[in-house]
Amino acid sequence: MIMRILLGEISSYKAIVIARYIKETYPECEVWSYDNKKIIRYFHTKYVDRLILIPKCKDNKETYVSSLAKYVSANNIDVFIPVHSDYIGIILKNKHLFGNSLDYLGKYEDYIKLHTKNILIDIARNAGVRVPQIYTSIETAVIPFVVKPVDQSSSKGVVYCKKEDSRQSALNLYRNKEYICQEYIEGNGCGYEIYCKNGKIKREYGHLRLAEYPVSGGSSVFRKGFMHPDMRKYAELILNQVSWTGFAMFEYKLTPNNDLVLIEVNPRIWGSIHQALAGGCRLFDFVKEDAGVSEYLPCTDNSSIRTCLSPQVYFSLLMYLLKGNCNALKEYFMNRKSIVKDVSAWDDYKGMISMFLRKL
Repeated sequence: MIMRILLGEISSYKAIVIARYIKETYPECEVWSYDNKKIIRYFHTKYVDRLILIPKCKDNKETYVSSLAKYVSANNIDVFIPVHSDYIGIILKNKHLFGNSLDYLGKYEDYIKLHTKNILIDIARNAGVRVPQIYTSIETAVIPFVVKPVDQSSSKGVVYCKKEDSRQSALNLYRNKEYICQEYIEGNGCGYEIYCKNGKIKREYGHLRLAEYPVSGGSSVFRKGFMHPDMRKYAELILNQVSWTGFAMFEYKLTPNNDLVLIEVNPRIWGSIHQALAGGCRLFDFVKEDAGVSEYLPCTDNSSIRTCLSPQVYFSLLMYLLKGNCNALKEYFMNRKSIVKDVSAWDDYKGMISMFLRKL
């Protein structure tokens, strides 16, 4: 039986990566896709069987989600895979509208516990997982510190205050807004990515950030496989308190003493998912009819795998160089022949074009 999968927004590089992976790994599946820009009809990845437009309603996420749900129902979609981080919460809140297409994801209440930073910090502390120190206000925070919105995804709205003159900028940005202010942890960013069922890890992968864009706390644009012995242990301590089903990326800082500090958890599809897929982690086995995520598959040796997001990686490497940091540039050129791009212009030029059109 052909499995019909709806994936989008397809102009997202995350969606393009997943579409390619599903078409190559599960040939019995049809990949349907959606987007909200008319021009994407003409420029989109070649790894989809069908594309439809579902326009967004400005400042009305509920209408957009309702349109998605109606399309899922009308076209007998078996599995719905949304990748836009801004919509995961509201889609889960309205999970009942999507029939069985979201059965691979858990409850909205569990999502919120992992997604909302101040709730997660309390859970992590109670579980014995090290987290950054929390300050009661921007005014009383000790330099260096970080200010984040309570419930935003990825690096959106994050302010790094490493000098006293940056404190006022943070105050201006977060005036009358809900935020969390915490200690800045020195070290390298790394992630532990999983698919889990009822709090039990079924698939796992670890990576180390080699370059970010922007270079101070931005998204990962160059990474390699990496597994720290405490990654899984700390994730399990938290999942013992939150019985989540679905994807999650545990973001850590690896300190100069080789200790892990939990920064946040993203209970959704993350930006560097290509690294895990390229490393052989079968995160999407749930699309198979036999629901092939019942058994745990351990992470294999993955230290040689490197992926990057192009062309952002080139801007990132330049910025590191201008700051006097040559490590990322050396890493890139020493391994340039074996690095796999998230989206390649040679292989999928329309997919690459759609990534730029997405920003218009």
